[in-house]
Amino acid sequence: MRVSSVQIVYSEHGYDECFEYAGSKSRVPDGTAVGFLSKDGKSLTLFSDIVYGKYDHQYWDNYELEQDTNRIVLP
Repeated sequence: MRVSSVQIVYSEHGYDECFEYAGSKSRVPDGTAVGFLSKDGKSLTLFSDIVYGKYDHQYWDNYELEQDTNRIVLP
């Protein structure tokens, strides 16, 4: 199988599905390749370590904010 560069799909937070790493509770970072499109552009094949997210963008944005050790909390 040959895959060309224009077929590669990247994670874009706030735009697409929230992709997650398989077997992990972490979201794929923005700009990371998650899979590739078929030649006709009608189907997406995810890489073996990527799955469609179970949670929406709001969940992940809040989760990442809570995990941010540099976050400043005002009373």
